Parts: sequence; C-alpha cells; structure tokens
Amino acid sequence: MTVVDSPNGVMAERSLDRYRAGRKESQQLWERARGVLPGGVSGAAKYYAPFPVFLASAHGASATDVDGNDYIDLLMGAGPMLLGHGHPRVLEAVREQVGWMTNPMLPTELSVELAERMRGHMPHLERLRFTNTGSEATRSAVRVARAVTGRTLVAKCEGAFHGSDDMFLVSAHTRVVAGSKGRPLPVVDYPGLQPGVQESVLVLPYNDPRAAAELIDEHASELACVIVEPVAFSSGGGVPATPEFAQALHEATGRHDVVLIFDEVLCAYRLGLAGAPPLLGVMPDLAAIGKAVGGGMPLAAFGGRAELMEAALARDEDLSPRGVHPPRQIFQSGTFTENPVAMAAGLAVLDVLESEPVLERADRTGELLRSGLGELFLTHGVTAAVTGTASIAQVHIGVERVENRRDVLRADPEATRAFLLGMVAEGVLWPPGHPALTSGAHTLADIEQVITIAGTVLSG
Repeated sequence: MTVVDSPNGVMAERSLDRYRAGRKESQQLWERARGVLPGGVSGAAKYYAPFPVFLASAHGASATDVDGNDYIDLLMGAGPMLLGHGHPRVLEAVREQVGWMTNPMLPTELSVELAERMRGHMPHLERLRFTNTGSEATRSAVRVARAVTGRTLVAKCEGAFHGSDDMFLVSAHTRVVAGSKGRPLPVVDYPGLQPGVQESVLVLPYNDPRAAAELIDEHASELACVIVEPVAFSSGGGVPATPEFAQALHEATGRHDVVLIFDEVLCAYRLGLAGAPPLLGVMPDLAAIGKAVGGGMPLAAFGGRAELMEAALARDEDLSPRGVHPPRQIFQSGTFTENPVAMAAGLAVLDVLESEPVLERADRTGELLRSGLGELFLTHGVTAAVTGTASIAQVHIGVERVENRRDVLRADPEATRAFLLGMVAEGVLWPPGHPALTSGAHTLADIEQVITIAGTVLSG
C-alpha cells in the first residue's frame, strides 16, 4: 500500500506512530515550550504536525535530535548551510572574530572587504548594503524602488514568498486563489496585516511570459517594481523561472522604468557565485541575497544599480540643509547590520567556495536526489512531480507536473505530508512544507541512503 493510495491509512498511521515513538524528548520539550512560546516555537516555519524535532547537534550533512536519533539532513537550516554544518573555516573565522569584537554598531573593514568580494562575483550588485535577514533585504529593495520611481504598487508572482512584510504575505501561502490563471487577483494570506494591503500588490502569473508582461504594461503608471524569485522556493514549489519568463519581465519593466528585483535570498551562491543573472540571461536593477552567504550566521544584503542605490541611500550633508533629507532618501539601518562576526563568517564562506568544489558536489547530489526520487515514484506507481534545480528539490504527490503555485495546490497535501513525515521518522530530516537542500558535505552514499529510505516509506 502506498502513501497515495491511503494518505490517512496504514502507511500514514505507521509513519506517525514511528515518529512519535522515537521522539519522546522532542514531544516533551515542545509541550514545555508551549507554556512560554506561542505554538511552542519562535517562528511559523519551525513547526509541523504533530510536533517538530528538537535538535541537539549538527555536523556536515547530518544532525542529531534530543532523543539521540541521527538524520541525513536535507533541511540544512532552510538554506544557509551550503557548506554543511560547522565547516572548519567558518568556525575558525567566527571564533577569531568573537575574540576581537562582536557588535560595535559601527562599520569595520570586514564589511568593505566582503562587499567588494561579493560584487566581484555578482557585478549586478554595483552598490550594496548588508542586513541580517532576507526579509529586511527584500523590504529595503522595494523601498528603494518606491523612492526612486515615486510609485507605490508592487508586483509579485502568485505563490512567491519574499519575506514576512505585509505586502509579501499576499497570494503567497494561502491555498485560496482568485482570478484566472493568467490574471490572478490578490488574496490576503493572514489576519493582522495592514487593512487594504492587497490594493498595493499586483499579482503576476509565474512562468507565463505573455500574461505577466500584459499586466505590467497595464499597470505601469503606478508600478514601482516587479520582484521575482529565480527559483520559486517554498510556497512556489521549488520551480525555477524560465529564461523566457525572466526576459519578458526584463523587457516589460524596461519599457516603463519599473524596477526589476531578483529575490536571490534562497538561491544566492546555490546557482553559482555570480547568482541567477547569467543563468537567466537577465540583469536585474536590484537584488536581495541571503541564507548561504552567512554560512549559518544571520547575514543578507540588497543592492544593484549604483544610481538607484545612491539616490535612495547615500547621505551627503552638503546636498541638503541640516536635518532635511532629499525627497528620495529612504531609511534603512539596524543595530546588528554589518555585525563583524557575520562579516567574518561571510568572508570564510567565500574563501571556501572560491577554493573548493562545493557547488559541484551540492549540484551533483541534488541532481541524484531528484532523479532517484523520480525513478522511485515510477517504480512504486505513485503519481508525483519532483521539482528543483542545482541543490534544490521538492516533491508534489498527486500531480505529474508543477510549473506554478496553482499546480502546487492541485497536488495532494496530505499525501505529501505523510511521505515527508515518514522520511523524518526513518532518519531523513526533510520536514513537511520545506524543500530539500543538498550541500557540499553530502555524499553519494548519503543520497543512496535517502532513496532507500524513501522506498521503505512508500512501501508502507
């Protein structure tokens, strides 16, 4: 019996029973946490039913939970651990910097060096600023676009997640869709957002070049920017953008002086040190990067064309009377931005990526994971789509093909959840709701074991 035949039947019950039986300490910790942390966690993405695994340690491509269960880790911190957990070069850099200084709230030479080295690989970041999180980076990029254009409407793709700001929690996580496939309408994902926020968001169909370009043309007079993920990661289903789609966005935004923003927070470095532009054949006006750039430390950045970044962010007291800001100047700052510990980690990450074949190993194991799962589903007679690229993979049980959010929603969420919970129960850390990620620390033997475990789970 397969998970698809009976997502709530024997196989699902077996996975749930095995999960609970082997994770008593995690369950107790979660129940304890619920007394002080709403929902027992400090972030929605950290929870999955019936309760999340509480980890005790992680090294390379493996992790161990508080019950002593060992896992092949395919979560990898949801993106940052491209080198693997605890890479020696990163640990050494962090330890050394902690001995000198942790957070002065003033700039250091480290941030200048890291920015220059990043720009050396990503020439589209002519000017950049560091932030702590990807959400800060995407928010700030949108503020730059609004300031320099004088417009307020933001276009994003249906199913795209760009962070936790109100405007990005429209048509991202909700399972409700409105409008047609080619002309989606905005849907508010959660309560508590700014009233009317959906009116500031134009929703585009992902990977539909003609329809997206038509919507941009129609709304150009009020449109500040278009923000797009080169790989629609979480709620987008792990689906890469096509070059044709990226080119259509580039041409349409260029016709109307609309700012094109690449949200490379997830895929920064994973698609190569140069980022997504060489792969898509399109140079964005602005971009946000994050996750892997910090090697596990909180680090992200946003940047792009010099004239845009300088107009919105440069402070020159000679250009305006004291206390009067130029009309296009935004506020962007943070106590922990340019934290020297994160800067040191970021430099160490580049040292490793520039000198070791990390990306080749991560891409190879990622490809083997996707192809192995695809063959396994066929062998077991399970209808499923496996999406992703490079070191990214996701499964969608119940559909044959996934190209956008609406395809994701046609899949069987309970069957997919049961399969992934079964994977965790059997020793693969791939929690429901998260795409899988490989790293430079994963081996071919790791992936072979993952595929073997997946076969066990599918057999029920």
